Amino acid sequence: LLRNAGLKEQGNALADFGALADEADMAVIYFAGHGMEVDGENFLLPVDAELDHVKRLKVECVRLSDVLSHVDGARKFRLVILDACRDNPFRGRMRGLEATRSWGRGLARVEPEGNTLVAYAARDGTQAKDGKPGDHSPYALGLLRHLETPNVDVRIVFGRVRDEVLRMT
Repeated sequence: LLRNAGLKEQGNALADFGALADEADMAVIYFAGHGMEVDGENFLLPVDAELDHVKRLKVECVRLSDVLSHVDGARKFRLVILDACRDNPFRGRMRGLEATRSWGRGLARVEPEGNTLVAYAARDGTQAKDGKPGDHSPYALGLLRHLETPNVDVRIVFGRVRDEVLRMT
């Protein structure tokens, strides 16, 4: 469990987790925070990211593709939950965005291979709503309500979470 982690702390935790996932049947990562997409690549933003230029993304942020690589070793099922489809918090001050092919709202679509599920807080290319300061987001509330439902297929659980988010928003 990491809270308000910086890049180095996130990297170390992912490496440790990846080693554990290599010996596991299932692996689950939940990320709540800011994420952004540039040129079709998704990045998760650690709390110490400064991002004064788009070229800093690859050295100050965690690529979603790297997160996915750390769950790949699990033998049966891999789940990455992203409560991170947010607006780019650096948009007003990040230089170099004009030179990119594209940068969008939310996160770009991911098509993982095998038994890997990536669950977004909002549809690709859109933004999720945050909760009130100090509260959970609508997505986190939906997860809390439905994730531990016994004997229900994970796809149905996430369908219920989606329905809950739509109802709340």
